[in-house]
Amino acid sequence: MGRRRRRRIRKKVIKPPPKVFTCPICNEEAVAVYHENGSDYAEVICSNCKARARVKWLPSYMAVDAYAEFYDIVTGSKKSVEPPLTETTEATKIDEQGDNSFGQEPSRNFNILRNFKEYLTDDAENP
Repeated sequence: MGRRRRRRIRKKVIKPPPKVFTCPICNEEAVAVYHENGSDYAEVICSNCKARARVKWLPSYMAVDAYAEFYDIVTGSKKSVEPPLTETTEATKIDEQGDNSFGQEPSRNFNILRNFKEYLTDDAENP
């Protein structure tokens, strides 16, 4: 007669939230969120394509929430509270070309860049 075998307790591994995110324009993992304590806004910047936007920051926000707002702004799902600080260089290069030189349908990235370019011009017209 033996006693009942004990069940092993497995600890759940909790991953910390990410600090660097994927850019919806250039598909590189280069987007960082910068926020100073006490500030009402956060700056979301892609270090690869230099896309940036200023988003509203609430006390309960984390970096993921600011990135989600940035993603919505860039893809055209949402308008920003603040206009972005600068324009992306890739967006202007593609918009200057104006045609599809490869004879294919525009890619998802091209559509995202076009939406971002429209977002920039809309905010410039409506201060």
